[in-house]
Parts: sequence; structure tokens; C-alpha cells
Amino acid sequence: IKITLKSRDNVEYYGCIGMGTPPQIFNVLFDTGSANMWLPSSNCHISNTACQQHSRYKAHMSLSHAKVGRNFTLGYGNGNVSGYLSQDTLLLDGVELPGLIFGEVLSHYQPMFSATSFDGIIGLGFSQIAWKDSIPFFQLLCQQNYIKHCLFSVYLRRTTCGSCGGNIIFGAIDAKKYKGVLHYVPLLDTGYWQFEMSSVFVGSKPLDGSGNAILDTGTSLILVPYRVFDKLHEAIGAKVENNSYILSCERAELPNVELHIGGKIFSLSSSNYILEFIAFETKICTSVFIPTSFDFWVLGDIFLTRFYSVYDSENKRIGLAEAV
Repeated sequence: IKITLKSRDNVEYYGCIGMGTPPQIFNVLFDTGSANMWLPSSNCHISNTACQQHSRYKAHMSLSHAKVGRNFTLGYGNGNVSGYLSQDTLLLDGVELPGLIFGEVLSHYQPMFSATSFDGIIGLGFSQIAWKDSIPFFQLLCQQNYIKHCLFSVYLRRTTCGSCGGNIIFGAIDAKKYKGVLHYVPLLDTGYWQFEMSSVFVGSKPLDGSGNAILDTGTSLILVPYRVFDKLHEAIGAKVENNSYILSCERAELPNVELHIGGKIFSLSSSNYILEFIAFETKICTSVFIPTSFDFWVLGDIFLTRFYSVYDSENKRIGLAEAV
């Protein structure tokens, strides 16, 4: 099952699905950092502009819709959504997946969801972080034997072409999309695609950044625990101006940030971790690292465009290799 992903400015990667019978078409973000699915509901209030600006699920138009009768609220890094749960058939690359429990959203956090190109989110995490008494999408797909191997692989591209964002393949790995050999690391049993990261180096200097990390296709940047955030920026030579870290735009001067995962080094060069923007006609450079209250690193799209990733539930491991 192969889904082509579109990209909006390399900060959102989303693909197309159908929901219901006959299928209603939606763009969704496939999110490895959560485990629930939701779509905007046709019952959302007219004042909810984030809902009105997107495709809305019409339960009354679907022959396979069933009520679940529970309310929900989901929090994300920059906002939340709430509504009630429903059940219906999901259509994915020609495959029908019946009985999926998902949220119909009545209320969106407006500043975050008004501008998104995607309508809803499909979480690809495990049941520990999903709604009680619901089987998350990926586990349901494996249980019903639609795919031979219970794994999926993600190829994301940094590109100016919006329709060439990459792809996600359920049940297979595309060896043409990475160099060398996939490096596998065991999963920690947390419900996330989480694993141990033994150390972090900036250039040749160790940074006490060891701990755990998760792979998160639903996060654009890289989230770093507060305990290492300042040390990391000092080590890459950032200066504080107006409460934010400013970096030299001369990339040649800046060291690599090296993440040590399962005995292998995954390196981010300054061209990977610098963000450039123009403010008051001056070029300013900042980093892609954002502080988080989580005690683990969240390796988002910036990392995943550099490294092809495999999410292997069958063998409880993730695989990484340099992306082509």
C-alpha cells in the first residue's frame, strides 16, 4: 500500500485517503508521533473557520458509518482538537479497512489548524497512546492481514515541488530510496516509535544529550529536552538576541551535530540545522532545534528528510539509512 505525499513548504507532509461508503476524500497527515485519527466533522459550528476551510466528514452520507458515543480531546504541541468518536471504513490506495474508530472534530485550535494543507491526522503509533478500547490504524491494518509484513517505511524530501514530498509504504521497504544498509535499533515499549540515543556530539565535543528519541513525521523541526537545549546552542556557537538564539549565516564555520544511535552516527550539518529568514531587510539565521518539556528528543521532518526510516512493528525496531 503506497501513498504519495505532498509537501507544503517542507513543514507538512500529507497524503490522500477516502473515508466512508462511498468514500469521501481527505488529505491527512500520517503522524508517527500520535496514535489516533481524526477528521473535521460536518457538524462543526460555522464559527470554527479551521473546520470550514477544510473537507468535512459527513456521517449521514456514509452507509458504513457507526456511532461510538464518546467524546474526546487531543492535545498537540501547538494546540488541540475536540469532538466525538465515530467508526467507519477507511480507503487507502484501493484497500478497504473497515471498523476504524476515529474522531469527528467539532472544535479546532484556530491559529494552528486554520492554515494547514491537511484536513485531518492519522496517528501511526501504538495502542498505549491511543484512545481506550480502540485499535489504532496501523495495528488494525496488520491484524486484518492487508500487509504481509507489519511495517511501514517513510521517504520524505526537502523540495520546492509541492507534489513531490515523498511517500509512505505500508508493508514494504523501497531499497532505491536509501544508500547503504538499514541500521536497526530496538524499540522501547512506550507506544511511540521510541529508542535509545546513546550520545550527542557537537563537532568532536560530547554534549550530555543522551537519553531517548522518537521519530515523528508530524513534527517539522527537532525538539530537544530543556536540560540540553541551552548547552546545544552554546556548542554550535549561537548567541542570544531578543530571547532567541541567533547563528552565524556563514555555514562553513559551524560544527556538525552528531546523534549516536545504536552504535552508528547520524550527522546533521549546518545546512540541515540552519533556518534562514529575512527580518527588516536583514538575513537572520536561527536553528531548527526547539526546546521541549518531554524528556526525549523528537526527531521531526528535518531529520527524516536526511534519513530514510522504517517502522517495524513485527520485530519491534526502527531502521534508518541515509536517504537518496
